[in-house]
Amino acid sequence: MSLVNGAVFALLVGVTAISVSSAAAQTTNAAADAPTIGIPADIEIREVRSGVWVHTSYYTYPGGTRYPANGLIVREGNDLLLIDTAWGELLTLTLLNQIEAKIKLPVRRAVVSHAHGDRIAGADVLEARGIEVYALPLTQQRAVGEGMPVPDHTLAGLDTLGASVQFGPVELFYPGPGHAPDNLMVWVPSQRVLFGGCAVRAAASDSLGGIADANMTAWPEAIRQARARYAKAKVVVPGHGEVGGPELLDHTLALLKELREAGQ
Repeated sequence: MSLVNGAVFALLVGVTAISVSSAAAQTTNAAADAPTIGIPADIEIREVRSGVWVHTSYYTYPGGTRYPANGLIVREGNDLLLIDTAWGELLTLTLLNQIEAKIKLPVRRAVVSHAHGDRIAGADVLEARGIEVYALPLTQQRAVGEGMPVPDHTLAGLDTLGASVQFGPVELFYPGPGHAPDNLMVWVPSQRVLFGGCAVRAAASDSLGGIADANMTAWPEAIRQARARYAKAKVVVPGHGEVGGPELLDHTLALLKELREAGQ
């Protein structure tokens, strides 16, 4: 676990607010117990298939632009498996409180799909609650380099392109570099739900989003591998934007082709 300023960390562990405002999510001031009327909630949880929920956190950039990030919650017996943290520490704390209030089952462990802030920034909050957080060795290494929280537990067997491992009720799949060198995908076979993460773009997206860490050569092959492997997917969850179906994989490939043909 990375070092956290003592005062801030004590606040994170002690806060019990169900929702926080966008501004408060990036400061040490706790919000009220419920969203202010007229202000959208910064955490949403919605069930997409039986025992599978999408959690969405909203980060507000300077200037007021709100941007959503999706993660997954999967029932694992009488516990829950969390895929990706919320977008920041206080939002992750709010997410845990929302899960407790709405789903009423405990999160026992979590998987981080790659080392970007919208996936990993709340890892210390989870571990402070006794939740085991797992990540690829590459994700742990990149987290150190980026000054991000470093998950305590390592995922083994996913160091080669196309590798997969069973992890409780889900299959973890490494399609190779794409949006990031370490982007994992998560398959829930019982409900045919594929969490594509940030390697998959929503239908409304007309760009590939942030590509500073992207491998533009390998990304198309990663998507083709996922499309072939999970041809029976009914629900596909992108890292950002609305949930869809397998057409999101085709849409992502089309965006990659468009960018390549534009000479980018």
